[in-house]
Amino acid sequence: MASYLYPPGPGDYRADRLTPEPPLAELQITQPGGAGFTVPGNQVKWQNWRFRVGFTPKEGPVLYTLSFQDGIHDRPLVYRASLSELVVPYGDTAGDHYMNHSFDLGETMFGSQVNSLRLGCDCLGEIHYFSFDMADDLGEVKEMPNIVCLHEEDYGVLWKHTDTSTGNAEVRRSRRLVISSFFTIGNYDYGIFWYLYLDGSIEFEAKLTGTLYLRAIEDDELTPYGARVAPGVNGMVHEHYFNVRLDMSVDGTRTLWWKSSHSGFQRVPRIPTETHTGPKKP
Repeated sequence: MASYLYPPGPGDYRADRLTPEPPLAELQITQPGGAGFTVPGNQVKWQNWRFRVGFTPKEGPVLYTLSFQDGIHDRPLVYRASLSELVVPYGDTAGDHYMNHSFDLGETMFGSQVNSLRLGCDCLGEIHYFSFDMADDLGEVKEMPNIVCLHEEDYGVLWKHTDTSTGNAEVRRSRRLVISSFFTIGNYDYGIFWYLYLDGSIEFEAKLTGTLYLRAIEDDELTPYGARVAPGVNGMVHEHYFNVRLDMSVDGTRTLWWKSSHSGFQRVPRIPTETHTGPKKP
C-alpha cells in the first residue's frame, strides 16, 4: 500500500479557524400576521394546496395525497412523492478507489442520516418543524426532532402589466411553500426541497454541499480522473443521479400517460395488471 505525506496546507473549515469574511447586511424575514399555512396534525393547508407530510428511514420526507382546490372542486394531483434513489459513481481508477459507487438510499438508509434543523440557520421566517420517530439498528425507538422544515418564500413577480395610455401598473407577487430536509452522508451534505406554487405547479430541488471526497497523491502524479485541489490532494471526478418517485393521481387513479415528440402525441399503453403477479401458469 502506498504511503503519502500529509498535505501541508490547512484544511479546517470551521468558522472560528478561518479569517472572517466581511459581514452581510442584516436581513430580516418576518410575517407579522403569522404564517399563511396551517398544520392540523401532519396535514398541511396552504392557499389551495392540501397534503400530508411523512418520513421514512430510507427515503426521507414523503408527501402524500397532494390536491389543489380548483373552484369548488378539490382535485387530486399526486398520491405520493419522494426521493427513490441517489446514485453516486466515482471515476478514479486508483487501486483503492476504483470500486466507489454509492447507492445512498438503498445502501446507507438516506433518511436515517437526517439533520435536526435550527431556526435562522437552515430555515428562515415563520417556521413549522415536523419531528418523527424511527427505529435504530437495535430496534429501539429513536426520536428525530425538527427534521422537516415548512415555510413560505417570496418568489418575485408572478404577473405584471403596465397600461401605457394611463401609466397605471398592476403587479402580483408570487409565493411558494417550501418543504425541506438536510442529510449528511459521509463527506456530502444534501438538501432535499419540495416547492409548491400558487399556480398549482410542483418542483423538486436537490442542493449539494459539504466537502469533496478526496485522496492523497504525489506532487508529480497526473490526475486525469480528478482535479488537484491542493498540494498532495486530488478531488475525484464523480456524478450524482437523483431519482424521484411520483405516484400520480391527476383527477383520480385512472391516469393515462402520453408521450410527446416532434410528430405529435402518442398514448402510452397501460401495463396489464397480471404482469405484476408473477409468471403465468401454463
